[in-house]
Amino acid sequence: MSCKILIPAMIALMGVSSGAWAADDDDGAEATIRLMGTAEAELPGAVTKTITLPEHLLVEGDDQVAAVEKAKKDHDKANQRLEKREKGLAQAEAAREHGKEMSEKAKEARENRGRSEDRPERPDPPGRPESPPGRP
Repeated sequence: MSCKILIPAMIALMGVSSGAWAADDDDGAEATIRLMGTAEAELPGAVTKTITLPEHLLVEGDDQVAAVEKAKKDHDKANQRLEKREKGLAQAEAAREHGKEMSEKAKEARENRGRSEDRPERPDPPGRPESPPGRP
């Protein structure tokens, strides 16, 4: 197939398919949220209705008890990890502060070392002896 025919055909198909995607097809879809009408809004039961679980789900089985206990253990582990993480972050922050202080002290020491007026004067080196030791 040549490109002269293929490219316009692709453009036409893209135009048709974009119309299908943009079309609102609410007839087949189930609405999960809807606005309450004025008659429903006046009734307090429409808003405060209690939802209960079916009876067969209310009976606790061994699997449910085991699942709840496992969830409690995992929840405790997660809390412990969170506490350890917070402790680690606090230690890291303290280490950063300590490092910053050390850096400032080192910078100050370098600056002080570089000032010539603050340096102590060196004594003059001793002169050379006239003759080597042990020789007249």
